[in-house]
Amino acid sequence: MAEFNPMQQIKHQFYAMRNGAIADNMRRQGAPYRIIFGVNLPQLNEIARNTAKSAEMAEALWNNTSTRESMLLAPMIYPHEQYDIATARRWCNSITTPEVADILCMKLLRHMDFASQLADELILSENDMVRYAAL
Repeated sequence: MAEFNPMQQIKHQFYAMRNGAIADNMRRQGAPYRIIFGVNLPQLNEIARNTAKSAEMAEALWNNTSTRESMLLAPMIYPHEQYDIATARRWCNSITTPEVADILCMKLLRHMDFASQLADELILSENDMVRYAAL
């Protein structure tokens, strides 16, 4: 049996939990991703529980902007103690959808000591998604 690297293992879980009806509906509604597995939030939470916390893996997932589930899982596995305000600013400036902003805020940013400071900064942004995250 072939060995899979951690990213391949995660993608395999996405594939195993895929929901074609949800994915097709999201595509019809104009979701900006090239790849949509249609994995729902409880399933993503399950994958996160079974995935080691890792800043490196979270960064790799976040940078995989073509895949919806990658961007949603990234905030769930980023170790809170390693997440800093510079990374938060960078991530907030690359948010693609309200869903990604919601998960980033709910799963990661709200736990940061600098959350209020970041929100005060981001509310002044010209970017709608960044302002949405600030709110």
